[in-house]
Amino acid sequence: MSQYEFDDLLEKYLSGQCTPQEEKLVLAWYRSFINESEIEISAEEKQRIESRIWSNVTATVGSGEPETPVVRMWPRQVARLAIAGCLVLAVTGAWYWWSQQRTITPRNIFTQEPIPGGYVSVFNETDNNRKVALSDGSEVRLEPGSIVYYPPAFSGHTRDVYLSGNAFFRIAHDASRHFIVHTSEGVLAEVLGTSFYVSHDKVSHKVEVAVVTGKVSVYERKKKNDTLFTASANSIIITPNQKVTYKTENNQFTTSLVDDPKPVTAPEKQPTFSYEDASLEEVLKALEDTYAITIETDNGQFSRCHFTGDITKQHLYEKLDIICQSVQASYEVKGTTIYIKGKGCN
Repeated sequence: MSQYEFDDLLEKYLSGQCTPQEEKLVLAWYRSFINESEIEISAEEKQRIESRIWSNVTATVGSGEPETPVVRMWPRQVARLAIAGCLVLAVTGAWYWWSQQRTITPRNIFTQEPIPGGYVSVFNETDNNRKVALSDGSEVRLEPGSIVYYPPAFSGHTRDVYLSGNAFFRIAHDASRHFIVHTSEGVLAEVLGTSFYVSHDKVSHKVEVAVVTGKVSVYERKKKNDTLFTASANSIIITPNQKVTYKTENNQFTTSLVDDPKPVTAPEKQPTFSYEDASLEEVLKALEDTYAITIETDNGQFSRCHFTGDITKQHLYEKLDIICQSVQASYEVKGTTIYIKGKGCN
């Protein structure tokens, strides 16, 4: 049903001209809206909306000649008027909530620790990624609905920013000052100069840090006494094509490979991955060097296997699928290592 058709149906309902089937449709929509809506309106604002609605309803009912005799309304008519008022209230409330969400910039999203004085913030209320340039030459690509806090100019021994949401960081190298990203879940990512993603799953309350280039040290802020884990004893170091996931329910870090590993070597240094009767060891070694990923076999007989084919254009996992099919094997990802399993070759 189009918006025009529904508006026409609602008008018929308010005037008492609906068929029983049409009336059921309107009432079903009303119940669904009331039961499923997540709109939150303050009591004060709700009272103002109700006052405006019922003043309009009263004016409509009381319009006409002053001497018009009062006509008793049957319960069905009273119910229709009440539901009509609620429908208007629901629609008006939805409009109010939507307009407020579009105009209010959240200033208190980050509650894990106090934001230092003098910091500015950028909230991405658009539907596209937004670039934020920092004073040291670093760049943040902020995803929709995310907010980042940062100083106009970095000072002190570290470069600290605060993130709630998802963002890609490309950090300018500075050997004298580490760059630290504080997340809203209490996880910190510390680097010298590199590029990496930080993402936050609001449903499962987990944080992921995935490295594109360089190395990232990931650790947790201890809530007790508001101290930091020392990077040497409690941090996890991840490298390109690796990610670490932190889950708040058990305060545990899990390392793994990213979903789509990318080559880390320069394009001119990458092999073509086109082989003619090449040893499997040679092919796997080329994959390890190109993607900076460890690949191991569980059987010495794989050293006798050979591979023929062109897998230059495929992604890493597609390459592995083709290779394993050719030697009657399979592979499994455990942590940050890929294991090739099978009988090998004679």
